[in-house]
Amino acid sequence: MNAEPEEKTVRTGIVIDSACDLPQSYIQSHGIHIMPINLHFGYDIFKDVRDPEATQAFYRKYLAEKTLDAETAPFSAEQIRAMFLDELVLKYDRVLVITITQNRSAIFANATEASFAILKQYRERRQKAGLSGSFYLNVLDSKNMFTGEGVLVHEAVRLLEEQNLSFGALRNAVEQLSQQVHGYVVPEDLFYLRYRASKKGEKSIGLLGYHFGTLLDIKPILRFHQGETHVMGKERGFDRALINMFEMVRNAIDQGLATRIINASYAGDPELIRRKRAFVDFEQYANSRGIEVLLSVMSTTAGINIGPGAITMAYIAGPPLTINAESDTSTRD
Repeated sequence: MNAEPEEKTVRTGIVIDSACDLPQSYIQSHGIHIMPINLHFGYDIFKDVRDPEATQAFYRKYLAEKTLDAETAPFSAEQIRAMFLDELVLKYDRVLVITITQNRSAIFANATEASFAILKQYRERRQKAGLSGSFYLNVLDSKNMFTGEGVLVHEAVRLLEEQNLSFGALRNAVEQLSQQVHGYVVPEDLFYLRYRASKKGEKSIGLLGYHFGTLLDIKPILRFHQGETHVMGKERGFDRALINMFEMVRNAIDQGLATRIINASYAGDPELIRRKRAFVDFEQYANSRGIEVLLSVMSTTAGINIGPGAITMAYIAGPPLTINAESDTSTRD
């Protein structure tokens, strides 16, 4: 009696850009791939690949120099195409790319442009490697930044690993959750926010507001949601602003989250934040309600935009998604 052929295991990968804040240990343990972002400082180039030690060295070396002119250069469409055709179309059968909001970066546009070429050219690469079957690729805009992108990626990985979803169901779930992500930022120094905004022609922090804010040590609390930025409050001093932000997130926890994760990052040594009483109290509050708090080193890309000493935090507001598990034996959408 002939044995029935074994069912093919569908291999699924997750790709992010290096502005996505998550702990390095998490990224490595879940095999998440990173599209680097190059940072240009005159003739020097720093490649942001979310290496915590290199990032902290970067903060010490560069960001203390407020006269330093820095430019970011995300992977081009051609570089993304090459990355997929040389590696990912051979390693996976389907890939979900999640990017920083397209309102703030060209990464989503570049990845979308690259996807058309990848889907036209992958067959030849796979055939030469002896691989059969189709390759599927989707590019999604997280509609958020930094930890906001990270908390969405975390949920995508959880759905992929814990639920038997088709690729289409996974894509739809992540796309829906992107509408529910709230990210917060408290900068330690307004110089970086104003400088980067002025380079991009934005007027969110004007010269007068910057001088008064600096003089009085006023720190804004910024919220990122659905691709937009809003000022949610202002406090005198970083620690007061930090406490205010934690209170906002506590209220969100009380109202109910879609996931059991709060994602945070700090532009510097995370132990400096862990030792603050406000963070200790907030983490205990979250843990008592079954919420895990992740804390990572902020990416260099985020750091040059909001400055050293800044903290970001994000969550996915409720209600939780109701997902009907679908068989994942086929990649057909």
